[in-house]
Amino acid sequence: MKLEAIAGNIAHAIKDRSSDAPYTLVVEFTDKESKGKSATGCVLVQMPDQKHYTMTSNDFRYMDAGQAILDEELGAFFECDDDLDQRQVLIDRVTELIEQDADNDAQPTT
Repeated sequence: MKLEAIAGNIAHAIKDRSSDAPYTLVVEFTDKESKGKSATGCVLVQMPDQKHYTMTSNDFRYMDAGQAILDEELGAFFECDDDLDQRQVLIDRVTELIEQDADNDAQPTT
């Protein structure tokens, strides 16, 4: 899936969240060197409640994130066609989409 489509899906999921149960979205990227296999890295979007979220760029695959994260409800798992070096680009694009949407009042947690 393309980065722009994934960013739009994530921004939409953050906006339309209606549950306060912890919820996670995962984006894994391809690895050019291995010709399309999952790279060792991911972006995790964690939503502890319906109005807050965090987006982190990680140097591990989702399956290696730790039991606490794996136990959270998995809202979506995206495979991004772009290389691992696009993790921050994705985070920046989602942030931009959220800021541009006057109806999206979700806030990043600090």
